[in-house]
Amino acid sequence: AVSRARGQLPKGQSRKRCQECDAAIPEARRQAVPGVRLCIKCQAERDEAAAHSGYNRRGSKDSQLR
Repeated sequence: AVSRARGQLPKGQSRKRCQECDAAIPEARRQAVPGVRLCIKCQAERDEAAAHSGYNRRGSKDSQLR
């Protein structure tokens, strides 16, 4: 699972500017996240949207009891 997750991380050279809002990406973030493409704000917005996608893979407790 860890190797699969690492394989999904961006690779290559990090961007100096965010590809969505063109804000500068701090050097510390570029070193911490190889291949980073988004600033912290845009990445947080993307993560928030993904967390609230509205798809419940587990189903509700009621559907499991039927």
